[in-house]
Order: sequence, then C-alpha cells, then structure tokens
Amino acid sequence: MGKVFEPYRAIKVGGSFQHTGTVIAEFETLAGEPRIILEFDAPISGMLHIYRPDQIELLEEDAEG
Repeated sequence: MGKVFEPYRAIKVGGSFQHTGTVIAEFETLAGEPRIILEFDAPISGMLHIYRPDQIELLEEDAEG
C-alpha cells in the first residue's frame, strides 16, 4: 500500500484561471518529478487535475490552523 496522506485545502494559481479544491494525493512521475492531484470545489466539484507544486498554494484557512 501507499503512504498515509492527509488531504489539505489549496488553490490553483497562475495560468488562465484560479480555482480552490482539496489536494488528495502527491506523487512522483516516472522521471522523479513531483505532482499533486487537486480535486476541485463547486461548480465543478469532483474534477481532478494534476499539477506541479508551483501551480498550487496552500489556502490561508489551513495555514493558520
């Protein structure tokens, strides 16, 4: 089995849009590059996107507490 992972809230930044969601997994590609899976909030709840770490930021609500 994989590592135990604690989901956390984040926002996708940069590019043509920003969106909030929950990071549900972190992993490395076969080339060893880190990737993050973000599950989006409404209005597109459940949509999963894979990002580089520099494309997301921890939401302040989680950073404080």
